Order: sequence, then C-alpha cells, then structure tokens
Amino acid sequence: MSDESPDVETLDVPADEVLPEIDLADFSIADDEAVKSLRGADTAPRFDGDTSALPNSVCYALQELIAAPHVSARSKNWAVIEAEETLLRSRLSELNLLLEINRETKHAFTRQVSENDPRQRNLLRAQSLSLAASVLALFLRLKHLSSPDETAVVERQEMIEHLLTFRPARDTDEAGFVKKADAAINQLETRRLIRRVGTSDRYAVHSVIASLLTPEQVDLYTAAYRDLASTDQDLGEAAAPVEDGDDGEDRTVEPENETQEPQ
Repeated sequence: MSDESPDVETLDVPADEVLPEIDLADFSIADDEAVKSLRGADTAPRFDGDTSALPNSVCYALQELIAAPHVSARSKNWAVIEAEETLLRSRLSELNLLLEINRETKHAFTRQVSENDPRQRNLLRAQSLSLAASVLALFLRLKHLSSPDETAVVERQEMIEHLLTFRPARDTDEAGFVKKADAAINQLETRRLIRRVGTSDRYAVHSVIASLLTPEQVDLYTAAYRDLASTDQDLGEAAAPVEDGDDGEDRTVEPENETQEPQ
C-alpha cells in the first residue's frame, strides 16, 4: 500500500452522492492555553469535593461572568468565553441569567431575566445609579456612539458642565452642586464605565456603556430628563427613573479585578 495520501481531486465520488456542507460561521479558535483547557488538560479538582464536569477554565469564566460587571478582552477568560459561548449560555440559563456578548467591541456581561416568576431568585448583586450618574451615563453613551475613534475621551470639566445644565434656578450653591457632579463621575468610574487617563482630568469611555443601557432605558431616561429640565427639581436629590417590572437596579455594581480592566 502506498504511503502517499490520495489526491482529493482524483477521488471517485458517486454523482448522486452530495457531500455535506460545513458551516463555519460560528467557528472560533481560542488561544493555546484555552484550547488545552477545553481538551481536558485542566479538569483536576479545584477543591476537595469538586464534582464539576466542566473544564476548570470554563468554571472560572462562568464565575467571572456572574461576579463581574462585565468582562473584556483583557481578561484571561475572554478566549474561553468566545470559544464556549453555547455552553456558558446554557449554564447561565439554568440560573435565569442571559449572556450578552459583543464580539466587535469585545466585551460580555450577564443580565437577570425579568420574569414574574415567584420561584426565581435574583443572583446578580446590583445597586441603583443615582439620577445624576444616570444623566451622565446617557451623555457619555452618546459621546461614545458619536466618536470617530474606538474609544471616546471626555474631560472631567465637560461632564461637570453637562450636569450643571440641570441645576435648578433656585440652587445658588454652585460649589455644592459640583460636588454632586463629582460624586456621579466617581460612581461611573467605580463601576468601570469610564477610566481616568493617567493622572489627567481626561476619561476614556468604555464601549460596554452602549450595551448596558438598553433602548428602553435610554427612552425612559431621556423622557425623565426632559421633565427634570422643565421643573425646579434638584438633580442631586431626584431618584433615577425605573422601568415597569424593574427594580431600578443597575447591573454594573462591583468594580472588576484590577488585572481585568475593560477596554
């Protein structure tokens, strides 16, 4: 028998036999470490009593998706999230969680299913944004969407000046209002929606901000801000608007680990 491999073009295929097509649309290749992990190289027990059937790398990716506000390509779990999207979606669905992935901007996060199921238990730790912070988040979202570059950059003073447009006419304490604006900026920075550039007063807006604010939230916030601008209500005291059936909580609560900073 010849050791040479047959030429594909010389193989005899019956005319009535149709070779199956291979759909590579959803095929992706992870990095070497992730590939080895998914082949079973890291299935050793992670702790006494570990009965998981999943590779350790998938377990860690699952943990980060649940615990972190969002995961970016800088995370060591990103390659596994891309390669094992279907498996991760299935595991998250068991917990009534939805996986959101944006492969273009390379970020992922989870949403709690909003269903009126008395047996459902919400697993995501969340905390409401202040109205000032949500006003600022909407402003920064528009900045990101209109930026010609991948990352929008905004000056701290520009954010403060935007919030000052909502200062009631009766409020003569500009310094006090600026403190409220600073608190809103710090809140968004803590939740990793913006990142200070070095030691300057410039901030990079993370692309995930466009996905975290749903179209329904944008419409709701926009209407609320129009009403706010026509009244004498204090932006620093007003509560953020809440969607019907929503608890008013924002998903982006806990800051990510410093080694997994989003883009």
